[in-house]
Amino acid sequence: MIGEAVYFIFLTLLTLRKELLIPVAAVAVCAIGLPAIIAAVGFTIGGVLAGSIAAAIQSSIGNVVAGSLFALLQSLGTIPLTTAGIGAAIGAVIGAVGLLF
Repeated sequence: MIGEAVYFIFLTLLTLRKELLIPVAAVAVCAIGLPAIIAAVGFTIGGVLAGSIAAAIQSSIGNVVAGSLFALLQSLGTIPLTTAGIGAAIGAVIGAVGLLF
């Protein structure tokens, strides 16, 4: 009786591990990836990084309009922990959608 219960718990944990692998991976990749990509493009804590892709874009658009995509990315670049949280939320949604299919 106890052996059957332990076996059932073991099988349940294996199933949960497989089902949670995609959502956990999606959260981790997005939480780490989003801030890393934003920083790699040149949106950093100190502002736009000289010589970066972001700097080239900023020089081509001139004045940055409040509320624009560029302004949003710069804001996200200055707060990497918040950006990681946003990435984690995006990953959670991706993982939840992945569980549906």
